[in-house]
Amino acid sequence: MFTCGWGRGGSGVEAMQALTLMIVYVLTTAMVQLIGFLISRVVDYEYPTLGLMTFLVLFLGAFGLAWPIAVQIAQWLIRRSGHVVETEQSGGDARRDVPRKPVAAR
Repeated sequence: MFTCGWGRGGSGVEAMQALTLMIVYVLTTAMVQLIGFLISRVVDYEYPTLGLMTFLVLFLGAFGLAWPIAVQIAQWLIRRSGHVVETEQSGGDARRDVPRKPVAAR
């Protein structure tokens, strides 16, 4: 289990989850772009005039397509390591087993 102390007595779980998501996103994006490159090579072999356009569409589309895949993989990795995935939907701000961060006075 990877934990580190951040700030005011925090356990570093949020930082670990964010780092996990970033690493998984970079790796997933690279894999999706590799698949897109291979598809564009096949298209370029058959239809040379469409090869570049296919590559550009698949290259840029890889960034958007890789995000939901990376989120699912990161959630699976975090749960597998025994942690709770911290999101707004999971009620992370309403949990009672972790200390609340002080709210800034206005």
